[in-house]
Amino acid sequence: VADRWIRARLGATVHEVRRSLEAYRFDLAAQAAYEFVWYEFCDWYLEIAKASLQSTDASPEAKRGARRTLAGVLEATLRLLHPLMPFITEEIWQRVAPLAGRKGPSIMLESYPRADDSPADADADRQVAAFKAVVLGIRQIRGELDVPHSRSTPVFVRSDRDGDAAALAALAPAIARVANLESVTVIES
Repeated sequence: VADRWIRARLGATVHEVRRSLEAYRFDLAAQAAYEFVWYEFCDWYLEIAKASLQSTDASPEAKRGARRTLAGVLEATLRLLHPLMPFITEEIWQRVAPLAGRKGPSIMLESYPRADDSPADADADRQVAAFKAVVLGIRQIRGELDVPHSRSTPVFVRSDRDGDAAALAALAPAIARVANLESVTVIES
């Protein structure tokens, strides 16, 4: 789910950056790219991927998929950022491109990302939104009750929205890992 979500978010960001660049609104293009990299890729996807990659329960296929998504999204993001910060992206791209299966001599010769390469995925958006809401809620409650993040606690989660229970049950290991929880139990009522 997280892999589909980050690719869909990349597609939406590519669309927004392209639209802003075509309108010569470089400030909006940079802001959209910044928000994607910082708030979606680094804040959320890396944490979810890290939970999968460091888990002893995750299958080799899941770990391979997370690595492939990490490399692919990072490589596409570098191409997206290249007009805004060319020297930095070229240097990083030279190291990341082989991991993503790109063999070109320079990022300047690669095609600019297209939004169609990463289509929207409403189901993944909804599931990751539920995941984020739970993690943020846990962090807020811990802060209000002065429970340190280092203390592993059990958590019971309930959602009134249709489909969230199944999504949260599937993402329970990632929620537990990201929020440092002993267990995550999804309850119906």
